[in-house]
Amino acid sequence: MIFFVITVNLLVAIFNIYLAFRIWQIHKIIRLITAIITNCEIYLGYVLTHAPNIIKQKQENIYQFRQRYQLLQLQIQQIRRIIIVISWINRIWRRYTLSI
Repeated sequence: MIFFVITVNLLVAIFNIYLAFRIWQIHKIIRLITAIITNCEIYLGYVLTHAPNIIKQKQENIYQFRQRYQLLQLQIQQIRRIIIVISWINRIWRRYTLSI
């Protein structure tokens, strides 16, 4: 009977040691996850704090880009007009030189 009690106590002790080891491992994992989440929170706080300024700067960059694009479109239209005028002059010149 004593042998049975000692065996059961040893099994309970071994099971408790196993549970303590698993709880310790889970504790380490939870600490790691907590550190990762804390770092993410700090980073997101930084990003969200500076986001309005960054968005405003990007909006200004887009506005400047659109202004330059419109200017380039106007220049392209002017160049096309010049090419059309040169083409007309060339045609008139050919007709004049062929008729002489």
